[in-house]
Amino acid sequence: MAEQEHPSQNPTNHITEEYRILHKVAQILQTQGELEPMLREAMRAITGFHELKVENKAGIFLANEKKKVLQLFTTVGDFSEEFLEKEKNVPFGDCLCGRVAVSGKLLMSESCYSDSRHERTFSDMTAHGHYIVPLKNSEQLIGVMFLYTNTNPVWYKHSQEVLLSIGGLIADAIQKKQVESELEEYRHRLEGLVDTRTGELRQLSHQIQKIREEEKSRISREVHDELGQSLTALKMALFQLEKKFPKENPDLKESAQSMLDLIDTTIKSVQRIAMELRPPILDVFGLCDAIAWQAGEYEKRFGIKFNLNCLQDQMDLDNDLKTTFFRVFQESVTNVVRHAEASQVDVSMSLQKDQLVLTIKDDGKGIHKDQIEGSNSLGLIGIRERVRYWNGEVLFSGAPGKGTSVEIRIPVSKK
Repeated sequence: MAEQEHPSQNPTNHITEEYRILHKVAQILQTQGELEPMLREAMRAITGFHELKVENKAGIFLANEKKKVLQLFTTVGDFSEEFLEKEKNVPFGDCLCGRVAVSGKLLMSESCYSDSRHERTFSDMTAHGHYIVPLKNSEQLIGVMFLYTNTNPVWYKHSQEVLLSIGGLIADAIQKKQVESELEEYRHRLEGLVDTRTGELRQLSHQIQKIREEEKSRISREVHDELGQSLTALKMALFQLEKKFPKENPDLKESAQSMLDLIDTTIKSVQRIAMELRPPILDVFGLCDAIAWQAGEYEKRFGIKFNLNCLQDQMDLDNDLKTTFFRVFQESVTNVVRHAEASQVDVSMSLQKDQLVLTIKDDGKGIHKDQIEGSNSLGLIGIRERVRYWNGEVLFSGAPGKGTSVEIRIPVSKK
């Protein structure tokens, strides 16, 4: 099946829409909550991918390697009971989805009636095409996603690459949720051994955080490098093409300039999202510079003034420890934005004897004691767990109308 381009449409619009869908799916997959609703929301975002002519019908199978079958996990759209019953299990190699489970490659089908590979039929089936997307990471096949399309859609090569990238993100999210589910079960089994196993659990929790950071770094690099390079190359090609336009046709030059402006905007979006996922400044320049950069972004976005008083002397901190301080700062300011109604945040970092101390204080409406101690304060619990892994201490304090203060103390040694 030959791939085609869209000669009558602006290619920049394709890339912009593809990046919008990729970014939206990535955001959804980073949210907390149950796996099935998250995957449904991600599929709904993908079915908004207009250039792929995707209909509002999709589903995800999970791979059972032992039994060599795909097991239907969730769907979006209007599927009949007959379909849901017959598609509960699809053997590897059977029909379109089973073939993708074996090949691990993207499969496209123009029509369920003309494609001999479409072996399963249903009484209410109407003509449609398919994208069958492998959900796999570098280690294994996690599952398969199927998307219904209009019949005889136009295949756009770059869109296929984006679908494969989305498939990889979904596979990572499923695997991460499975690991978290296994960890939760493990926690229940260890209820009677909490005191002796606390260190193990924190190590596991830290490892998950580390995996998440590595995942964010990988996505950030791919978004910045691959999409950034593609957009830059497109901009250069368009710039050269613009020079060849006849002077007597100003409309062409105006259209080209409009496209160049759109590319510039998209490049800035790519850079911003890559920075939000994992700011390179944290690894290159260090913790204080990263906090200063992030504070500047918060000031521009939320209008909150930051007063920073960071370390004067550079410290050679462990990379994971730098990440812990930076994420604690982000989580603390996120809580300020969501709840405090503050106009100013004071941030200080100092070395006191053998402890690195980070203090974040706002002038907002304050916090109640039950909010500090409550089990529903997931953000505060997350901060505590991050700090405790390093044998550190965290103190939340405040009173209604008098702002809130977060103080983190972690033992460090100068290298």
